[in-house]
Amino acid sequence: MLGAVLWLASSLDEENPGGTGPNGDTCELSAVIDGDSVRCADGREIRLLSIDAPEIAQAPWGERSREALLERAPIRTQLEVEYDLERRDDFGRDLAYLYLRDGTMLNEHMVGSGHALAFLVGSNRRHETRIRRAESAASGSRQGLWAGWGFPCRPVDFRRDRCP
Repeated sequence: MLGAVLWLASSLDEENPGGTGPNGDTCELSAVIDGDSVRCADGREIRLLSIDAPEIAQAPWGERSREALLERAPIRTQLEVEYDLERRDDFGRDLAYLYLRDGTMLNEHMVGSGHALAFLVGSNRRHETRIRRAESAASGSRQGLWAGWGFPCRPVDFRRDRCP
């Protein structure tokens, strides 16, 4: 009962609190590029919305993040795709929330398992509450990368050469 109450409270501000994408779009996973980017069998590259995983060059954390995503969604996994307001980034990648057939949102899973950080940019904020709660839970329980690294250099700062 308490779980149902918490789920309802966490999803009141979200248009699609726990299901697959409303547009019916799918992706057959052909590659996991890193902890927040995948490639579909049709050639599309999808950047997972609202998260930021360590870059592969942030060894060993980037590879660990990529492996965590690949473990949860192996190659050839069928994913449901949910878009938010802005559908593409400046690099031509689709921006989306990805769901497993059981309803698990991969974006939330990566943050909740401690293999990515919440990273909300622009107007794509449909699942902001879920993502932020997942990060708080992972950090508080020292899950994944929070167990040892603690993110001394956020991926966004690493990409901008702002790390010591």
